[in-house]
Amino acid sequence: MNSLLLGTSKFAVSSLRSNRAAPATRLVAARCFSSGDDVSSGDDQVKTGIIKYFSYKTQFGFILPDGVDRKSHDDSDLIFIHRNDIKAQQNADGEKFYPGLKRNQRVAFKVSPPDKEGAKCAKAYDLTMADGELVPAFQKGYFERYIKTQKAQFGDRVFQIMSTCTDQQDMETQIVSAFDQVKENIEKQRAKMERAGMAPDEPAEEK
Repeated sequence: MNSLLLGTSKFAVSSLRSNRAAPATRLVAARCFSSGDDVSSGDDQVKTGIIKYFSYKTQFGFILPDGVDRKSHDDSDLIFIHRNDIKAQQNADGEKFYPGLKRNQRVAFKVSPPDKEGAKCAKAYDLTMADGELVPAFQKGYFERYIKTQKAQFGDRVFQIMSTCTDQQDMETQIVSAFDQVKENIEKQRAKMERAGMAPDEPAEEK
């Protein structure tokens, strides 16, 4: 683990010296706009569909229900889903794990009217996998992606420190502190996955 993070530190330093910065990437969610159309009241009927979009950052997304054309549809045809409305897994100690979703994942859900005035999309709740199983607390490859995100944030932090700090000793102290914070974050996430009964899928160490 240390070799992975130290490698990132070296990369951050070399990036600073070459005076190059990578462009940021953003995900933009589709929005449902008010049109004055009526939305039917919710019921307990279970519907199915696929995930059209879901953001771990914003913790919401949209479902394309079965029967709706994948290529030709309006925003009003989509169903809004928030992470809190996914049926959560729970361990023996009562700790709940609210999962995320991924594009094209088949799911089953119930539908209620929009919970905000003027919203056009209905809202999903009690969401599970299409076969009724609970959505995995962590998707395959999650831990690897989490480590990569932490490494990238560490590199950004090192860049910031080296760009603003003028004292060599203070600079080294801050970099070590940032490094220790990343290690702590990763270990906390590993422990959380293990409490959920899942084995973290670490990437192979870089050489």
